[in-house]
Amino acid sequence: MMNEELLDDPVALLAADRIGLLRALATAGAQVRELAALGEEAGLSRLAAGGVPRSLVLVAEPPASAVAGLLAALGDRRAGCPIVLHALDAPLPNWVGAADLVVVAGLSHARERELALLAEAAARRGAALLGVGRAAGTLEERCTWARAPYVAVPRGHAEPAALWSLATPILRLAGDLDLIEVDTAAVAAALDATAEVCRPDAESFLNPAKLLALQLVGSLPVLVADSLATGVVAELVRAGLAGLAGLPSAVAVLPADAAQVAAYLTGPYAPVEDERDVFRDRLEEPGPALRLVTVSDGRQAGEAGRAALLELVHSAEQVGVPIAELTVDQPPGLPRLAGQLALGDFAAAYLRLGLGSGARALGADLGRYPA
Repeated sequence: MMNEELLDDPVALLAADRIGLLRALATAGAQVRELAALGEEAGLSRLAAGGVPRSLVLVAEPPASAVAGLLAALGDRRAGCPIVLHALDAPLPNWVGAADLVVVAGLSHARERELALLAEAAARRGAALLGVGRAAGTLEERCTWARAPYVAVPRGHAEPAALWSLATPILRLAGDLDLIEVDTAAVAAALDATAEVCRPDAESFLNPAKLLALQLVGSLPVLVADSLATGVVAELVRAGLAGLAGLPSAVAVLPADAAQVAAYLTGPYAPVEDERDVFRDRLEEPGPALRLVTVSDGRQAGEAGRAALLELVHSAEQVGVPIAELTVDQPPGLPRLAGQLALGDFAAAYLRLGLGSGARALGADLGRYPA
């Protein structure tokens, strides 16, 4: 049962947030600024000075692995540098060598040995190497041995906003290599602005994250993205809803998944006529209801994605499926994507707290929130 009154009582809300989740999310912008500076100190410019590599191989655990999707979606194909996401449980491909750049990133203790071994393998083959992870760990040791730049994430950054601590040096390096357009100051500003409008003392009708949390109660959300870039955001929000609030959801990226979403609109969780639903007592036994949550890239999305989203929204309205939007007033590109992800994270946090799970440790959560 959702405690709606809690959301509009900032004192009680912060008291319920025993692990400091809201405070941690509010530091995302500060983390971007800090990690951008630490990246410069570590020597990212030295890697960029070598020019565009033959390929950029990202070896990372969640959430840093999502950066590969962002780079592929936002990257300039004219740069001629494919982005490869490599699995942690497999050896480096035989073709990786001196012409390539390998980035190894992760924060958890459980996978650090695998990350360190892959970093060592890359160095032995002469590949350029960047490490991002915990301070004074095995990965840092291997990168130091290889005389490769290493960005040590401060200890307090290992929880909910860990994505930006891991992603910022990687995105900054990609920007320096002209693979994508990156303005870390603009990303930090977008995260700060979203944290401000989603702050605990903002009333629900003015706080987009609280409003979205209330809309998601008792629903089966389908996060519908209109581009590859917003598809990455949607997948991260899906992981946040699951890991923080225990809410299952689905992701659809348009136009490829349009038929899938259309099927949802006429499936068993879509609204039905009362006369066709004689065995269901809506008051006594309410079931989860389908809800679309749009994640739009606006004019940055391709024409096919925009058209498919408009058509699906119209179809949803026709059959009575409610629609929510994951939208922020931020510049296009990384700042807007960062703001959308922050809004989704805050919504998941408020949903978690409203459902009474505020004391549960994040170490038990899956994927995005490493122990």
